[in-house]
Amino acid sequence: MPLVIDANMKLFAERIHISSSRMINDYGLSTVDEIIEAEAEKGNTHAIDYAREFCHSPEKLIKLFKLTDVENKFRILRHMPDFVRMRVLPMLDKEDLVMGLYFFTQDKLLEMMLNMDIQEVVNVVKEAFPIEQIIMMYTEDDLAAFFGNKNLDKNLVVEQMKLLPPDVMQKFIEGITGQPSENTNAEELINSIASLPEDKFHKFMAGIDPDVQRQLTFQIFKKEPDYMTLFSNQTYTNMLNTMMKPDMIKPMIMLKKDTLINIISKLPDELMSIVASQIDPYKFAKFLQHGNHMKFVEQSLMI
Repeated sequence: MPLVIDANMKLFAERIHISSSRMINDYGLSTVDEIIEAEAEKGNTHAIDYAREFCHSPEKLIKLFKLTDVENKFRILRHMPDFVRMRVLPMLDKEDLVMGLYFFTQDKLLEMMLNMDIQEVVNVVKEAFPIEQIIMMYTEDDLAAFFGNKNLDKNLVVEQMKLLPPDVMQKFIEGITGQPSENTNAEELINSIASLPEDKFHKFMAGIDPDVQRQLTFQIFKKEPDYMTLFSNQTYTNMLNTMMKPDMIKPMIMLKKDTLINIISKLPDELMSIVASQIDPYKFAKFLQHGNHMKFVEQSLMI
């Protein structure tokens, strides 16, 4: 006895432009979802239209268009204009955005960091190196500029001078006086330095022994970490440039998500689509459903 299709399935077949005979021969007892999936893969735009109209759950779209497959997501994204693809990037996890940084050269990443907010750059460097190593990587010019900076609180510096370890205090005194440290009252010397006018104080501190400056910088950072932002972007990118590219990229997880999105947005369309294809399938399905973006699915299936 030959198979026949009931009235509902006949209407469904007409809706997606499949003849009754092909419905029976090709699909037999297949479910509606299975038929739509098979026809969509063949580029049947009527089946895709049907899916757009009736597949209200993200789970159905994920199954229908195999959105768990990164390659399928990539094909869809590649057909989107930039302004639509850009809307996908905020839906990615930070870890996925960071992976996209590997598409840039190390020099290009460092160049972009020169124009970033200094606090973000500091956060990356602190993730990359322990504070003791950062202190040792400052050049003498960096340290001189730091202590010469009028935004460095004079009272904080004086306070930390009084707390210098004995061996560093000895070096500090002898570097200033040229005499054995036991011949000088440390407290009186520090008070005399503290009495200098603001501009002369900073100029004086910019010229003291770099080893003393490093110790003071370390103490200042322990007390007030925000003072790390008084160094330049260039200073910190020079530090990062001592690392291999993969090691340099890992701590960039400390960048703000908006900053990472801004960087990824500078990639060519093809590469940006690769990054965006890491999006969670469920989030992508909802994006396709509610953003009127199913037409890009259709275009991708017609390749």
